[in-house]
Amino acid sequence: MQVHLSFIAAIVAFSAYVAAAPTAAALIKRGESYSGTATWYKPATEGGPKGACDGQHIDDDSPIVALNKDQYGDLDSKSDMCGSKIKIKGEAGEATATIVDACPECHHGDLDLTPTLFKKVVGDMDIGEGDITWEVV
Repeated sequence: MQVHLSFIAAIVAFSAYVAAAPTAAALIKRGESYSGTATWYKPATEGGPKGACDGQHIDDDSPIVALNKDQYGDLDSKSDMCGSKIKIKGEAGEATATIVDACPECHHGDLDLTPTLFKKVVGDMDIGEGDITWEVV
């Protein structure tokens, strides 16, 4: 009986820990700036024309981004960050975009941009990547 009660107590403690774990949205705060690397992808041919957020249609010219896996959260679910508007700044300029996809290869702070956004923010696509800062607006 003692082992059984200890097991139940462990399950209750673990459940409380999981319930208290912050969601991706809780980790990203409006007005707080994040830095990382911008890369680019073509949604129509790389990953498919439907974003991770509700399967919304996306194309290479849409002002959308794929959020890194750490800040997106569970890649098998819709993130709390889906639909959030962000301002991205890079060496070539700045742009406003919407989070509608996830980037499994990206690290905390990184964004995967459509070619249109990459050109506005980073510049020449032949570079392949560039330093950025971004924030939720």
